[in-house]
Amino acid sequence: MLGTVAWAAVAHNAVHATAAAARAGHPVHPGGPLAAAIYRHAIATGFSRAFLVAAGIALLTLAINITLIRVRRADLAGTEQPALAVALEPQ
Repeated sequence: MLGTVAWAAVAHNAVHATAAAARAGHPVHPGGPLAAAIYRHAIATGFSRAFLVAAGIALLTLAINITLIRVRRADLAGTEQPALAVALEPQ
């Protein structure tokens, strides 16, 4: 899922940056320095977005775990452990 987020953001950024450069009168030639700069920026932006999504997922799982795992002080107070079942020997 995070790869999909990253590469979708890379593609979106690369397409829009290339179009903006072309509108500004700077044609982007494959393999040229402008294309390399656009692609490097697009990759940095895409993976930054993926890490942001990963942080959101981590916070969501933390919130879920805090909500679902309930250990109270009374649970940790050293209450008696249940007696082990002892197998009766036949007589």
